[in-house]
Amino acid sequence: MWKQCLSGLVLLAIGNVFAGDEEGFRTWVAAFKQEALSQQLSPQAVDATLNQVAYLPSVIELDRKQPEFVTSFSTYVNRRISPNVVARGKRMMQDYGGVLYVVEELYQVPQQVLVAFWGLETNYGGYLGNFALPSALATLAYEGRRAEFFKRELLNLTRVVEREQLYDQPVSGSWAGATGHMQFMPSTLLKYGVDADQDGKIDIWSSYPDIFSSAANYLSQAGWQPGAPISVMVALPPLFDYSLAQLTLKKSVADWVKLGVAGVPDSALLLSSAAIVLPQGYDGPAYMVFPNFDVIMQWNRSINYALSVSLLSQQLAQAEYDLFMPPEPPALSHQQMWVLQEALNAQGFDCGPPDGFPGAKTQAAIRRYQASKALPQDGYAGAALYARLTSSAQ
Repeated sequence: MWKQCLSGLVLLAIGNVFAGDEEGFRTWVAAFKQEALSQQLSPQAVDATLNQVAYLPSVIELDRKQPEFVTSFSTYVNRRISPNVVARGKRMMQDYGGVLYVVEELYQVPQQVLVAFWGLETNYGGYLGNFALPSALATLAYEGRRAEFFKRELLNLTRVVEREQLYDQPVSGSWAGATGHMQFMPSTLLKYGVDADQDGKIDIWSSYPDIFSSAANYLSQAGWQPGAPISVMVALPPLFDYSLAQLTLKKSVADWVKLGVAGVPDSALLLSSAAIVLPQGYDGPAYMVFPNFDVIMQWNRSINYALSVSLLSQQLAQAEYDLFMPPEPPALSHQQMWVLQEALNAQGFDCGPPDGFPGAKTQAAIRRYQASKALPQDGYAGAALYARLTSSAQ
């Protein structure tokens, strides 16, 4: 009964988000226009951005189903990296080898890393997104989880329209407000976009010099370390303390080796900062991740995504495809994660207000629960933990 009532409340809360108030949305857009004009944006840019804006309920639903958070690691990787994906990426590296060489020399970001981002973001430009960007951003700003963030991005999109004079070219992209071959948010485009072909425009939709240079500029300014690895699969010793395996817990590579971690390449032995992550829990693969991994996490705050960039770039750099992901149970749904968080809170393991996403506070609460039950403290919100927690909560 406890779980049924809670599930009903969760569905009601989510349903309220989906219920679009068209009149309220129109009122919000009108107020936003006045705010944009007060920030010295031109009426032409404001009108071009907002005159055709519409409320998109599907965007709110998609916001609750982000694959980085509700897909298991093995499923996530296998859907995005395959022999065909790698083969196409290698062809793209040949087709655009000239511009990629110049960009790599200038920014010191390996071309296989840039192409890995390209492949994961838009299938090498095969799908740039077909959502009207102003409508997607306005919808998320009006009723989304991060309203203020998306409101700022809508203002920044208006600045992009003004700067690039996109008055007759409606900007399209993803439901989450990203656009172009590398799926930049408007603020990212404003800050890191590069007019590499020097034609007076920053064109991340059709100019490959601009596309690759903008991505490389972002990574470079985010702290990319030339010549350093992103991640490497390692072997953990018996009786390893799994509570040490978390992205925010850094040790030197030498210290990890002293703890018995094996499989670290010689090229990484002198690095002073590394962490261990367990994307499938303690009984799945272990990865040692380095500062360049943290740079990728600035692009997308998903460990699944950052590991996929690393794995795809590795496959693009080697002759033979050899990627294998061990299978794992399906990831918890958004609703199941919400229920799990409620169960943790009810049993005294505070993870904050439930939101259906396995963030750092939820992982810490899981570790405390696991410690209380003498379980491996990997912080992994998997099906076994869900069954154990919810059955004990009845």
